[in-house]
Amino acid sequence: MKTRFLEVNEQIFWVNGKHSGIYSAMAKKMINQVVVMLNHHSKVHLVRFDLRLYEFTQTNQVITKFNRILFKWLKRSYNLKRIGFIWCREIETAKQQHYHYVLMLDGHKIRHPHDILLKVKTVWEHQLQGSQYTPKHCYYNIKRGDYNSLQQAIWRISYLAKVRGKGQKPPQTKNYSTSRIKHKLGSQ
Repeated sequence: MKTRFLEVNEQIFWVNGKHSGIYSAMAKKMINQVVVMLNHHSKVHLVRFDLRLYEFTQTNQVITKFNRILFKWLKRSYNLKRIGFIWCREIETAKQQHYHYVLMLDGHKIRHPHDILLKVKTVWEHQLQGSQYTPKHCYYNIKRGDYNSLQQAIWRISYLAKVRGKGQKPPQTKNYSTSRIKHKLGSQ
């Protein structure tokens, strides 16, 4: 669907769906995880990067391995209680898939992604045999109650829900996944 905005949790967000369109349900799940992280932390550090593979795989098991290794290191290194994530699988002109990835962390403990991106590169390139790419302006420090900081990050991550590049996979393989963090009890 080609849309310019979405409503999530009674808030309107501008989204990057102008060119190929976006999957609204996918974008809403992604946005919801950012909102839920802000429910738990008054500051959220959001990091965006890409993960490429050298060969096509039928499943997304490589992402599961990546998450397991990276999350263990993040929890140990930064004493984190929760880690939010979003990833989407795409194939466009290459024969193998690549992944767009978003990491969401407690912004009181992390304000710059330098060390995290070094670890991402090490895990993906040396342990899982792919290549990692970090786009310009790859991170956002979002503050609860600051709509502008949230909107900037939402615009950036809504690109992950774009229609182009999705669907070239076996039927049982997912196009995307998000963390499943729930709202704190008593708040919405």
